Amino acid sequence: MEGRVSDMQVIWSLYQTDFPATNDLWLDLDEDVCSSDSSPSVSPTLRTPAIALPPPPPKSAPPFSQAAQFAGSSEICNGEASLSNSSSSTVHRPAESLHRPHDLASRPQIQDAVSENRLQQSLSTPCSRENEKPRKDAEYRRFKSEGSAFGALPAGPELDVAIDDLSPIADTRTTSPHRFNLIAQDSVVNGGPITKHSNTEQVLMMHTLKTKTSKYQSFIDKAFQNIMQATDEQIIEGCTIVAKVMTKAWMIPKVSHDLSFALCDYLREKMYLDALIKLFIGSTTCEPVRLACGRVLEECMSLNNREHIVNKGWLKKIVSVAMKLNKNAEQQRMSLSIMESMFKHSSSTSLKLIEYGVLDHIIITSKRAMDTPTTLRHAALGLANLTLYTCSEGKKKIIQKKLPEWLFLLVNQDDDLTRYYASLAICMLASIKEFESAVMKSDTLKLVEPFLLAHDATTFAGDHYKHSQGRPKEWLSRLLPMLKSMRREAKSMAAFHFAMEAAIKKDQNKLDVFQEIGAIDALKEVASSPDEVAAKFASEALTVIGEEVPYKLAQQVPNWTVNDVQYWVKKIGFEDYVDHFAKQMVDGDILLHLNEKELERDIGMSSGLHRKRFIRELESLKIAADYSAVDESNLDQLLMSLSPELSVYTYKMLSCGINRSLLGSLTDELMQTACGITNPIHRLKMTQAFQNAKHPDEVELAVLSKQIDVFISYRRSTGNQLASLIKVLLQLKGYKVFIDVDKLYAGKFDSSLLKNIQAAKHFILVLTPNSLDRLLNDHNGDDWIHKELKCAFEYQKNIIPIFDQAFEFPQNEEQIPQDIRMITKYNGVKWVHDYQDACMGKVVRFIEGELNRTPSLSTAPSSTGPPNRRAVGARSAAIQSGIRQTSTSSHHRFSTRVGEHPPSIPSITPASSTDRYRRKHHTSVTTVYDRS
Repeated sequence: MEGRVSDMQVIWSLYQTDFPATNDLWLDLDEDVCSSDSSPSVSPTLRTPAIALPPPPPKSAPPFSQAAQFAGSSEICNGEASLSNSSSSTVHRPAESLHRPHDLASRPQIQDAVSENRLQQSLSTPCSRENEKPRKDAEYRRFKSEGSAFGALPAGPELDVAIDDLSPIADTRTTSPHRFNLIAQDSVVNGGPITKHSNTEQVLMMHTLKTKTSKYQSFIDKAFQNIMQATDEQIIEGCTIVAKVMTKAWMIPKVSHDLSFALCDYLREKMYLDALIKLFIGSTTCEPVRLACGRVLEECMSLNNREHIVNKGWLKKIVSVAMKLNKNAEQQRMSLSIMESMFKHSSSTSLKLIEYGVLDHIIITSKRAMDTPTTLRHAALGLANLTLYTCSEGKKKIIQKKLPEWLFLLVNQDDDLTRYYASLAICMLASIKEFESAVMKSDTLKLVEPFLLAHDATTFAGDHYKHSQGRPKEWLSRLLPMLKSMRREAKSMAAFHFAMEAAIKKDQNKLDVFQEIGAIDALKEVASSPDEVAAKFASEALTVIGEEVPYKLAQQVPNWTVNDVQYWVKKIGFEDYVDHFAKQMVDGDILLHLNEKELERDIGMSSGLHRKRFIRELESLKIAADYSAVDESNLDQLLMSLSPELSVYTYKMLSCGINRSLLGSLTDELMQTACGITNPIHRLKMTQAFQNAKHPDEVELAVLSKQIDVFISYRRSTGNQLASLIKVLLQLKGYKVFIDVDKLYAGKFDSSLLKNIQAAKHFILVLTPNSLDRLLNDHNGDDWIHKELKCAFEYQKNIIPIFDQAFEFPQNEEQIPQDIRMITKYNGVKWVHDYQDACMGKVVRFIEGELNRTPSLSTAPSSTGPPNRRAVGARSAAIQSGIRQTSTSSHHRFSTRVGEHPPSIPSITPASSTDRYRRKHHTSVTTVYDRS
């Protein structure tokens, strides 16, 4: 017995839960010895994967002959080997010294042969069942002990939990060193080379699935024996066990998807699912029992079970009950988790859920759960499923609910999964031409590609136990419209997900799914496109799948070779004219200068419709092209800010020697003859923009001023969520808001950020705990908030501080630089999350000039910049209106007057970003800034 106990590996993993009764440690024991009464202290180094030579045989296989046994065992771990037996100390020495080179070379073949032989013996030899029942009973008692006797149920784990499993393909991080290692260590997706499953490994997976299914079904049967006793304590205890079994099933490597779905079918076929639903929706069910049943329903919402719920007519009842679960964070999380699964049933079901008010419920819950990452994660997952599964009518309702604006709030969270699925949702909406304009107004798309580039597609899925095994075929097929979209962000998101799924499906030996849904050709199309980010991820996906990666075109079109042009012509569907382009030796430079007459005369494109279609493709290419190598004055960026369609003329103008400094001198004739601007409306737009501009920067400011009403300044480390919420709420009221949410490349400061402040009419400063710490004694003006606030003072912007409840100004105000110290005297809005609407109403009143922002105009700092664009008369009228102000803090003042009537919402044309259409085609990266 002592030998058995000494061989036992105990992995302690903290099982996280919001229920105090179940805040215990989850013991993952080796099931061969899980009935042992004691265990020694174990070093944390036991988590390191180890290979035992030779291991003892599994329970189901006949033992080795005595001749095959060594007197002692040798173990290799972390590059060292240990020799030990029951009566001697362990001696460590380098592993290389224990094996001769020819032994090491022959060992894999020996292992494969022994593995195959032992596997066949284990599958053909009946197991000794004398110890099987005690072992199962012990594991069942462990599941039972992890739950609560009454009133509590553990939430699903949000982090990877180590699994010690009887399966020979268990997670190598927790596999006992004394097990027979039948599978190579690199067969698990871990960022390294992914090897194809051997026949042995496939048979092992089937064997593990069968044995685990049988064992876990017996656990479920025992749990429902308790549930059928109908007392609250026994129902909760039974639900606790079932939830734990289902959670464990989802976490078993490689076979978790098949195992979990088999258990879901078992629950339905045995009528256990019906019993749980009746308890969940029952009017007489007490709250602890309802929550216990809801926790199980979360884990068993498979496709067939969702179909069963809809066919039985339980959809509306389940949703109605789930929407009432809002008393605390755990109830809100459970509510959104159930709805998240129901969206995946069908388009008609998703539309019904919108009509039942589920979308409104998700938005309201997200707005209130700003400090609950798990709830926001389920909100993002639910919205992603909704956008993928709902029909065109449902998507119209989504746009009417201003979902793109709310997705900005989720995309800007710290949790990666929340950001990922919110990004997927906004990209799905952007891929539909009808909704593209509404999506662009939210400014959410600009956050997608920087997030994707910061992560590795092949390892990203491991962050959540349910999603680490990939998505089913019907879910993946709904990503194809994104992959074929004209929006580059949508293509990048879909390609990223297919790259992630390729790694997972290869590990599961299910790569055929990509061919079945038609994703291979779409991935090749994206991989060959000039969109760098999308092409990168598509190429990764094709490489993992084993398909050939096609030739990729560069985005620097002026540098294209003759062969590049021929490839592009063929790619856009003009194969018949490829030889003509080759004969005329058309390269990238000539291609960008082609006109319709040359197409007809030199290329032989006699069909007028063919020429129109070719010119349309060529104009799209011109907008997407990167001219940075020949555009030193950033002329293309300026033309894009005026109108994306004007970027078509960039290369022609650059070829004529025109730069920013010459724009004010262009006449109508020069634009038509030299620049090739034949469209009179385009010439009119440029004339109006340049005729009064003495300097190119003035043109840019004039354009920005039409796009920005409010600039929000904040400290990213503490004010990110509040600033994002304020931005969304202001946009919902019709204001055009600029907020920088990205990080700085190598500390580079870009003056374009200050231009946005100059162009804005109002400046909101979000003050959160410690947000001013980095600017204290910053006399050199290095801090970002210092620079932004100083610029706002210089240009006399309407500065509106918004104070977090926990914010306090520094005790010694002398530490605040003199040029911005006046901010301590400003009135502002104290933000209370429970009264967001009232707080936003006061912010709007400050914007409209109904509330005075300073005690006296005479204390305002002298202006060193251009005169204030806001009328001084409006400010004077506000002062003369006799608004009463009181001091609520020794550090800052707040206006106590709250709007009795909602302010009128100005009729303002929504913003059009500088790169509104550029990002549809272009790979230019938005300049980013550090706010940490």
